[in-house]
Amino acid sequence: MQLILRHLRVLWRAERVIAETRLRIMLRRSMLYAFAGLIAVFGLGMLNVAAYFFLAERWGAIWAALAAALGDFVIAALVVGVALATRPGPEMAAALELREISVEGLEAELAPLQERFAWLTRATRDPLDTVLPAILVPLVTSIVRGLRKSKSD
Repeated sequence: MQLILRHLRVLWRAERVIAETRLRIMLRRSMLYAFAGLIAVFGLGMLNVAAYFFLAERWGAIWAALAAALGDFVIAALVVGVALATRPGPEMAAALELREISVEGLEAELAPLQERFAWLTRATRDPLDTVLPAILVPLVTSIVRGLRKSKSD
């Protein structure tokens, strides 16, 4: 029994580390995507300003606004690239391996119990599968009829 509890504790810790790591990665990616979106909005704004200046004056401040817009788009693309390149560290691989080992240990510890109580599941499954519907269906129908009668009274 102690081995089962130990495997369960190890499994719990491994699952916790996996969940925390995945949450950190999702949070970081979400923040970087939001930042890239903000930069892209600024770039779009600058592109609009550049288009305005282009149409209004034809030369001058146009190239500065256009260069700023292009620079914003390059920065946004770099931030998205960093977000895509974010991978879990070595602790994730260790936690996944630890989870697999603890699940295998649990399966090994519980296999004799499963074989020992297999007769019980076979003995109880078949009668319950046939008896329960035969009892539950008339019982539920009589309850529904009783509720309908009490509402109509």
